Amino acid sequence: MGNLSESFDIEDLMSYGDDLISLLNAKNGFEVVSQSFEDLKALRFVCDEDFNQTQRSIQDCKKKLVACKKKTEEASCGDDDVERLQRELDEEMEIECKLKDELR
Repeated sequence: MGNLSESFDIEDLMSYGDDLISLLNAKNGFEVVSQSFEDLKALRFVCDEDFNQTQRSIQDCKKKLVACKKKTEEASCGDDDVERLQRELDEEMEIECKLKDELR
């Protein structure tokens, strides 16, 4: 049974080979194959360019994400600074009110 499937595969290969030979023997067969190969190379070049552009876009997005995270962290630190300054201001105002009361 293994021989039957192997012979079937060989028959398919022979058929494909015969088709290719017929195509190459045709008047413009070689041009068709050559043009197909050139089209394939052009398609690959376009795909490579698209891939590279996508990679650059991903890198840009990553850089923007890092910058955004940094700004977010700085803003969070800024909130702590604002709270600290507000406490200091409240303390200073309390001291000022006490001093005003003492001056009266």
